[in-house]
Amino acid sequence: MRVACGQVGARDLAAAAGALDDALAMCDAAGAVGTELFVLPEGTYPAYVMGSADAARAALAAGPDPEVAFAAKAREYSMAIVVGLVVDSPAGLVNAAVHLDATGEVRTRTAKRFLWHFDRSWFAPGQEGAVVDGIGALVCADGRLPEISRELVDRGARVLVNATAWVTSFAPPVGLNPQAEFLWRVRALESGVPAVAATKVGTEAGVCTYSGRSQIVAADGSLIAIASATEPEVLVGDIEIPATARPSRSAVELPAVPLAPPLRPGHAYCVVVSDPSLVGSLAGHGAQLLVGPDGIIDVVDVAAETVRGDSMLDPYVARAAAMRGCEFVVWIASDVSTSFVTEVALTRAMENRVFVAVWQPSSAGGPFIAGPSGRLLASSPHPDRPYAVGAQCLLAEAATKQMAPNTDAWSGVVEIRR
Repeated sequence: MRVACGQVGARDLAAAAGALDDALAMCDAAGAVGTELFVLPEGTYPAYVMGSADAARAALAAGPDPEVAFAAKAREYSMAIVVGLVVDSPAGLVNAAVHLDATGEVRTRTAKRFLWHFDRSWFAPGQEGAVVDGIGALVCADGRLPEISRELVDRGARVLVNATAWVTSFAPPVGLNPQAEFLWRVRALESGVPAVAATKVGTEAGVCTYSGRSQIVAADGSLIAIASATEPEVLVGDIEIPATARPSRSAVELPAVPLAPPLRPGHAYCVVVSDPSLVGSLAGHGAQLLVGPDGIIDVVDVAAETVRGDSMLDPYVARAAAMRGCEFVVWIASDVSTSFVTEVALTRAMENRVFVAVWQPSSAGGPFIAGPSGRLLASSPHPDRPYAVGAQCLLAEAATKQMAPNTDAWSGVVEIRR
């Protein structure tokens, strides 16, 4: 299937008409190269940063109807379109991925389920994902909860599409977003299906700067195509669609009630050694978690569980450990089928707000430690001799599951289970 992402330039709510014109022009560019599925960002129209529900409704009332405009482009090019639109529904305003098929018919309006930060100020949460013609759609932060993409795959999705608006805290190209850096690729890898994400560039309403890097990812997590961090563009790539949808590979049952570790002060010193011969050299270092090639060597006053090999590719394995109250997940990655060990570890750390201590051979990059924010805390390989990597891990980071203001991972899981 030929797919494309429309990476649009951000426009404020007051410039909604211009935003629609930009997106429709990108439909023309995508259609001209034989695109079969075109994905546009979250809040393509009228915007992502609303300011208020009243302001959003006023912009929608001013028209035109964006679904009519996109339906015309879908028919013109016989091209399915998934586009992020604000929709006024019986439940209230929703932040939706609207799927129009190649005849221009609106097949579904999938509302964002895991509302992020200020989303909650004017959007109502979605209740259920949707799969149409093998395409499973989600919206931005929905990608941060593995339950949502897993549900779509279990319901028959053979490609995942994300209408997103990845925000960054620094000006691109320096500024990145974890979903753009590694998480979206891991969603494809763990699901076994290709994944397409379209985002914005530029700054909206003076308060949201977007990271760019819209991307088309193969089912093994490798990048087929990635857009720039700064420029509007139409990104095109060809993906291999699995002949049939596959059921979830997970046999893991998640706890009915997710638990968080107790909130306590201070740090725990975590050390991963490339070789057990170094254990004696760590006397007096006060390591509370010591990990070697065979797993946990010693643990003192921290909650840790071990995961081995490819089982870490199932998001529910680390998820279940975290929901039981673990602060550390130890991954012995000595026999894995993917080269994306770092990306998987960072994803598991971030989506569960836990520390992940990884042992892998030096030939594969060596041991490292990932933190709950999805960043490396320690990595220092010396392939020519035994070595240790250590990090002071702030325990409070694993106790709070808050990802952003008003955005808690465990609360999000509880909400989407309802």
